[in-house]
Amino acid sequence: MPSIETQAFLPADPHTVFRLLRNVEDFPRYTRTVETVTPLGGERYQWSVRVGGVRYQWVIEIIQSEEPERLAWKSVTGITNTGRYRLMPSRGGTDLRLVIDYTLNSRLLDKTVGRVAGPVVRRISAEVLERVQERLAAEAT
Repeated sequence: MPSIETQAFLPADPHTVFRLLRNVEDFPRYTRTVETVTPLGGERYQWSVRVGGVRYQWVIEIIQSEEPERLAWKSVTGITNTGRYRLMPSRGGTDLRLVIDYTLNSRLLDKTVGRVAGPVVRRISAEVLERVQERLAAEAT
């Protein structure tokens, strides 16, 4: 299972960062790739993303939510993936680590999407963290 790791420093306390990340349905605001995140009840959300003109959908479930330190999910339908945020207090803000593991569920997907999936996931992750940082900065002013 390929793994993507992204790290960032965010200029806000861990509680503020955690609450922002915990609002899963806001993720379309952070990247154009994520079209919608629909709450399904409980801790489940349906994600719809568009990559290279193709729409992919899956349902994730939040499996760990320990404010302000950890937030993790796993997919329950669609593209197999898990992810976890680790938030650590740092001088002037929060050090954040995001790890996403994914598996493409067919040989066809592996051949057609697999070679670009890693860079795409890495780009989206970095874009989301950049937009979160911008939002935190805007809220601080």
